[in-house]
This record gives sequence, structure tokens and C-alpha cells, in this order.
Amino acid sequence: MSFIRSITPELAARFLGLMLIAWQPFTGGARLPSILLLFLGLWLLFHKRIDLSGTAARRLATVFALLLVPVLISLPGSFNPAGTASVALVLVLFFVVGLALMEGLKTESDHAWLQRWLAIVLAIWLADGYIQYGFGRDLLGVPMGGDGRMMGPFPDNLHFGLFMTVLMPIMLWRMTRSRPLAALACIALIGFVAGMSGARSNVLFYLLGVAILLPRFGWWHRAFILAAIVVGVVAAIGQSETTAAKFRQFDAPSEQSLFKKLDHMLSGRMIIWETAVEMLKDRPLTGVGAGAFADVYDRYATRPEDPFRRGGDYPGGVYHAHHMYVSIAAESGLIGLAGLLAAIFLLVRWYRQAAPELRSRAAPYAASLAVIAFPLQSQPVLYRAWWFPVVLLLLSGFIIALQPRKT
Repeated sequence: MSFIRSITPELAARFLGLMLIAWQPFTGGARLPSILLLFLGLWLLFHKRIDLSGTAARRLATVFALLLVPVLISLPGSFNPAGTASVALVLVLFFVVGLALMEGLKTESDHAWLQRWLAIVLAIWLADGYIQYGFGRDLLGVPMGGDGRMMGPFPDNLHFGLFMTVLMPIMLWRMTRSRPLAALACIALIGFVAGMSGARSNVLFYLLGVAILLPRFGWWHRAFILAAIVVGVVAAIGQSETTAAKFRQFDAPSEQSLFKKLDHMLSGRMIIWETAVEMLKDRPLTGVGAGAFADVYDRYATRPEDPFRRGGDYPGGVYHAHHMYVSIAAESGLIGLAGLLAAIFLLVRWYRQAAPELRSRAAPYAASLAVIAFPLQSQPVLYRAWWFPVVLLLLSGFIIALQPRKT
């Protein structure tokens, strides 16, 4: 009972923040910890435990306003009003979740607790993935993907490689200085996971993460990192026919047009993005409505051979644009894209204006956010129930880490 009484709302918020990642492989993914954080945030607001006039709360409110206002502007002309209203409501609710997260994280002097436990969770997933690779099934009984992909503890999707590569910078940030050889080993192991994921975007996420971590190593360690990349990724390409086939797509037939060559290399992404551009051209300011991409895809698709149309060669059609910036522009127009870019600009500005010790504290969050925000790649769409909580955790940690502690 004394242990239960020692659990403060702030400690609960910090734990549930960790669960936004740790619970991803299980039923409901991030939904359950998100709902619990929402109720906790509402309780904290009701009891006036959150300072809404503080710098961190105002900054989070600014970011959410830049995301929410374009969604509301797109609502009157949306092709899916219910879906757009749903996105707006979820953003409002997640703002409360973000407040709860920051309330929990501000009690940490250097954010070591969250980053340490994130590293432990990801290390367990990494070991689980290799058990799956070696024995055919992981500790939860999840088999290797039928096409030779390493799935880790995620039975129904390809999130394993994505989470491992995107969160690699925050996982290894402290380890690069305290245990550089262990960090090098993790880089090699994660490189193999990225390759075995069967998604080239994960390899790019991985290379971006390595590039961000590289300056934290000594000169002689950097040569080993290059070797780790070669050993990890190249070995995976040799082991996975799916990954090898993805990279063979770069060898497009020479007689094809540039568009078709790029589309072949990018597994049909060019056709999807071309259709998104048609949406933007038709509704340049407000877009087709947040959450309405799938509903209007056939309306704006221009190519007869488009496999993503209903009834096309691609099973189930296309649900999103496979790119954060393209998706926001198509669904919320130039206003939405401007809002997202303004939010990113403010985050960079707040970071640069902060004192060196605050930048150092926020740097691990900034590193993973930078990997996510890099535009020249296929990306998860921002407003997804499994993905937005991950981004929010990093965003909340970043903002609260830049706020000086009260003495």
C-alpha cells in the first residue's frame, strides 16, 4: 500500500509516456496509454496542477494551434466531414495528453529516466528480433514474415524496423559517450534489422540516425561505424530476398520515362504523390479535408494504370500519401503545409535560442525528431493513431527539456 501511495500523478504520466512506445506491440498499441494519459491530463487540469501560463505549455499550444487551425479551415469543404472533425477532436485531446506528458517529464533533472527505459525497451525488442531470426519465432510466438522480413514482436505490421531506426538516436545518445563500443554494436545490429525490414525507408531512417550520432563518437570509432553499416545492411540484403528485390528496383528499364523510372524505384509512390498534387491543385488553400485522402483518391487519380484505385492491382487501395508533407498539403492545403513548416521552424528556433545546457538536455529528442522530419523519404503520415503518440512523446520531451528548472 505504501508503494501505491508513493505513485504521484507525475510519476504515472512519465510511466505512461514510456508505455506509448513499450505497449505498441500489444492489443490497441498506443491507444490504451494515450487514453490513460488523457484522463490523467484532465485530472491535472481540474486540480490546477498544470501551469497553462508557463513557457512549455504555451509552446505546446502554439504547435498544436498551427496543426489544428488548418484542419478546422479544411472542414467546411471536406470530402469527409466526419473524418476531418474526428482529426480535429483527436488533436484537441492529444494536446491534453501532451500537457500530462510534460508534467511528468519536467520532474526529471536530465531526462535520464525516460531515455534509459526507452533504451531498455528497444534493446529487448532488438534481442527479440534476433531470436525470431534465429529460431523462426520470437518470444511471443510471432513468426518471421512470410516474405522473409524480420517482424520482431509486431505480428501484423512492419513497425519493428521503423521504431528501431527512428528511435535509435535517443536510444544510443547517452551510450555513445558512456559505452561507445556497446553503441557501435547496437548500430551494427540495428542496421541488420533495418535491412531485414524489407522497407528502404527504414534503411534511410537508419542512415540519418547514424549521421546524427556520428559526431558523438571519437575519430577511430567512426571507421568502425562505417564497417557496421556495411556489415549490417549489406548482410541483410544478402539474407532477405524482399530487401534485395527492393534495391533491385533502382535498376529501372532504360526505355521508361523519368517519372516511370522513379515510380518503379519508389514502389509506386510517384503515382500516389502525383494524385496528391492533383488534390492540391484543385483545392490549393484548404485541401480535400484532413482524413479524406482515401475517400477522394479515385476522384483525383489520372493514370488508367494506377494500381491504387479501387479494384486496382494493389489490394485494399491506398489509405494515405506515404509522406507527411505531401499528406498535409493534399488534405489541408497550403495553409496546412505552412502550419506544419511554421511549427518545425519554431522548434528549431526555440532550440537555437536555448542555453547550452538546455540544448544538451533536449538534443536526444531533437535527434529523433530530425530523423522523422527529414523530407526526402517515404514517411508515416502524422495523424495516425499508432504514430502520432510517438511523435508527441518526443515533442513533449523536447519542449519541456528546453524549459529551465525552477530553483
